Amino acid sequence: MTRTRTYSIASFVLTVLLTAGVSAAGAPGLDTVRVSFQPFQTNSGLFIAEHEGYFAAQRIKITWVPFAFPEQFIPVLAQGQLDVGASAITPAFFNAVAARERLRVVAAKGHVGGRGNTGSLVVRKGLAGTVRTIQDLKGRKLATASIGSFAHYVLAKALANGGVSPSQVTVVHMPLPVAAAALQTGAVDAAVLPLPLDAGVVENGSAFRLMDFGDIVPEEPTGFIIYGPTLGEQNRALGTRFMIAYLRGVRRYNEGPTPRNVAIVAEYLKVSMEIARKGWAGIHPDGFMDVVRMRRFQDWLFDLGLIAVRNPMSTVVDPAFLEDAKEALGVSGR
Repeated sequence: MTRTRTYSIASFVLTVLLTAGVSAAGAPGLDTVRVSFQPFQTNSGLFIAEHEGYFAAQRIKITWVPFAFPEQFIPVLAQGQLDVGASAITPAFFNAVAARERLRVVAAKGHVGGRGNTGSLVVRKGLAGTVRTIQDLKGRKLATASIGSFAHYVLAKALANGGVSPSQVTVVHMPLPVAAAALQTGAVDAAVLPLPLDAGVVENGSAFRLMDFGDIVPEEPTGFIIYGPTLGEQNRALGTRFMIAYLRGVRRYNEGPTPRNVAIVAEYLKVSMEIARKGWAGIHPDGFMDVVRMRRFQDWLFDLGLIAVRNPMSTVVDPAFLEDAKEALGVSGR
């Protein structure tokens, strides 16, 4: 390798080999890694990695910490009370980076692949026949996740593509499971929902799909693995072990909706196997981070006034963990 590493791959592999030879009586304990939890299909690589023992093989025990909104975990992650954020990047993330908090995107965990495998803009059932296009949403109440979220970005793009001004609709922000319930009660007219929530509201008859994410933002990254200072600085070796397990999980996920994979995802998401199977979110098996699209998303947030600084991507992304993990696994890079 040509670049400087905090530790070398050779020393890391040697450490793994040495610890593998330790007797059970003298084996080191598991390192606990605290990971944010949201019930989204793009977290399936993490779910599979835990369920199939890939984290355990790296001497890691996962503790899931639930959050309603991704921006809620940013201060906790920066303070070292959370180790890994698994979500979309948000204004809170970019503002924290601008404030020199040691938060870095280290891998992608989802992107908009083919139609039907990421999420959709759905409309409540009572408007079937009335709402056929984006233009028909004028004057109606639309729900997304928090301001500046990926769901908000998708809605903004859908409205712009349809020639609808944001001033011509009422946008409300709420946790996505709440938005799904609001469709059923008629509290909102439409919502931007990821898998499996969009499949759930269509399945229970409370809404219908108007547009697929694939029609609005094809190939757009939907979520990332974000390290805080505990893995990004204080214990980079643990950060690489976590990444090795994660890549094993996403590679297994990319075998497709096999019965075992579907059962694991359904268990973590608390949905039926039928709903879990309906859409198989796109996750790059090599953790590829689309820096160009990340920069474009940051520009959108800047134009909205949600962030005050356009961060250099070198302060946003740390590819070293991904590169080290791919080398340890023998995965070819891009």
